[in-house]
Amino acid sequence: MLLPIPLLMKGSNYSDTVIQGVSIQFNYTASIFPDSWLIPEINAHGYPIAAGEISRTKSIMIMALAKYPDPLLSAELRAVYFLKSMSMYDVPFGGTNSNDAVFLTNNGIDQGYTDRYIEQTFHHEFSSILFRNHPSFIDTVSWKEANIPGFDYNDPEAGVGAIRKDRSSQDLDTALSSKGFLTQYAYSGIENDINTLAQNLFKPADGFWDIVNHYPRIEKKVNLLIHFYSKINPMFTKEYFLSMK
Repeated sequence: MLLPIPLLMKGSNYSDTVIQGVSIQFNYTASIFPDSWLIPEINAHGYPIAAGEISRTKSIMIMALAKYPDPLLSAELRAVYFLKSMSMYDVPFGGTNSNDAVFLTNNGIDQGYTDRYIEQTFHHEFSSILFRNHPSFIDTVSWKEANIPGFDYNDPEAGVGAIRKDRSSQDLDTALSSKGFLTQYAYSGIENDINTLAQNLFKPADGFWDIVNHYPRIEKKVNLLIHFYSKINPMFTKEYFLSMK
């Protein structure tokens, strides 16, 4: 059962706001990024989101954040920053995260930034924060055992390389699912693998649960990830995730 949809606590249609205690920010300056991201090697930078996209973005975030209990959000997430686009290492990113914040882009539906894409990307990035904060809650040995024998995650840049080499598709792939990977991007690292399944637990793509039910390697990972979330908060059961839309 979904939590009640919260009200916007402050702000107008074209300004920063707070949803369930999380600051949702649209005004871009380089200071939104951690200082360590501003060194020349990383060179984090972005461009402001279009004002016409702010109202839709707020509606998406109301739905996305309603899927988490307030105490979890207050403990784990300070802010979500929205931009039109952003880059690091001279590579464009749809989303990324810091210790307590998520950074997302939205350049309009006509550019592929659908409601589903934006919400999935939020859950994808937030799962990284939770994975870092609670590493003992997930059995990574069993997770790796769900992969095909002899597989080793192959991106030393932890996802940057996959994006740079155009190997970062998030489309569901049944050929890869038989090997234990939901998408091409999941190949690049265990965190990205976890992210890809998390985004589909909270906002499932069409056919996701069919894949879970037909591919034992994916089913094993999904069960491990549900167990991870249930240790963070017991409301996260399989039945809860099956109710997600």
